[in-house]
Amino acid sequence: MRALLAFVLAGFLPVTANAQTIEGYWQDIAGRITYKRNPLPADSYGNWYERALDATYPAAKHIRRAGSSFEVADLNFDERDYSVRVLKAQENQIVFVRTASWSPCRVSHSCQLAGAELICAMETICIDQGKEYVDLRAEERFIRRNHCMRSQTRPEAQGFPVTCN
Repeated sequence: MRALLAFVLAGFLPVTANAQTIEGYWQDIAGRITYKRNPLPADSYGNWYERALDATYPAAKHIRRAGSSFEVADLNFDERDYSVRVLKAQENQIVFVRTASWSPCRVSHSCQLAGAELICAMETICIDQGKEYVDLRAEERFIRRNHCMRSQTRPEAQGFPVTCN
């Protein structure tokens, strides 16, 4: 009986250990705007907007260990046009910047485990005539997924369609 219990518990240890770290696949389930430089009439602030798990373009990330730190693959964005640089990472948090080669803007992400979710605060900073300004502040909530992948090899206008399970 003890051997069976040990075997069953050993099967759950990798899932439990992974649940305590930022490592893994993440899909957004909700987002909210906290500031927008040029808001649209329909924009609303502070309210969480749920996102469907079967959305065609979910914000999906793969965070994996890279030596003594972590690296982020932002699955919606083409690595040839976007770079992701990790600034700080620990088992339960990661700070990174995504920059597009064609844009004067960058998006800073500060993500922290909060129970079963990963909460990311994002700030889009742009440069106009040599001066930086904040264009957008927002937050997203992510849940852990078993696997996420691009569903095609070429991006569309909204980026890569992604499927997660």
